[in-house]
Amino acid sequence: MDGVNVLLNEKGKKMGRPTDRPKGKKEKETKTSYKNAMVGSFSLYGEVKEGEKCPQRLGCCYAAHMPEDRAATFKAKFEAELDAAEILCPATVKEIMLCDGARAIWKYLEGNERFDDYEKLIDYFHSVEHLSLAAEALFGKGTDEADAWYGQYAKKLLEEDKGAQSILNSIDYHAKVRKLPKSRQKDLATQRTFYRRNKGKMNYADFRRRGLPIGSGPVEAACKNLVKTRMYRSGMRWTREGGQRILDLRCYVKSNRWDAFWDEYKNLRTAA
Repeated sequence: MDGVNVLLNEKGKKMGRPTDRPKGKKEKETKTSYKNAMVGSFSLYGEVKEGEKCPQRLGCCYAAHMPEDRAATFKAKFEAELDAAEILCPATVKEIMLCDGARAIWKYLEGNERFDDYEKLIDYFHSVEHLSLAAEALFGKGTDEADAWYGQYAKKLLEEDKGAQSILNSIDYHAKVRKLPKSRQKDLATQRTFYRRNKGKMNYADFRRRGLPIGSGPVEAACKNLVKTRMYRSGMRWTREGGQRILDLRCYVKSNRWDAFWDEYKNLRTAA
């Protein structure tokens, strides 16, 4: 699951780069505001083909909901989709939750016994984004040292069972021997916290040995295909009700459920 902003026809604070203004002046409320919608992607994978490193994606379906406090409706949809999928799958299927590093998402997943049987992994490419920021904090932006350190530890993270711990050990060593300015110390501490907190969800070498996916690309693509492609067009502002109708229809289409939806719709019209 992942979040994606939608421009609502509701008052709110402006988002984006702050406007340079004299000290003491505050940003005014705007007539529109961005709020976070939620998207869920449910993928089935097969075996890893010869010569490939990633398993073949066999099929996918989606759920999405407009912005809502604590995303309660979306979570109910998400869990209902999982219930339906689990009934159809044999017991031998591996169940995985694979997301980026958003704290709110992982707090929900790890605090819900519904997902206790799922193996959990943070998207590899999200993890190496943090590695890049750690390299910049340690060695400076754009330096050869930063590039070399990043390449070495991105490989360790992918190929070694204790890759995340190796990153933490290296960060601690260089933080002691290098005299970093306070701003970079602060940036480095942020990245160290990310790896310390999430190292148990970075078992990339083990997942690759077992032919399991390590990237959350399907849900990131779903955010673009379901939401941005349709709802980010010039001049568009959405009500929550109107936007939800669009999202529902797009989920039916992208999940290859349009015919089933249309048959059910016609049956309801006939019954009425």
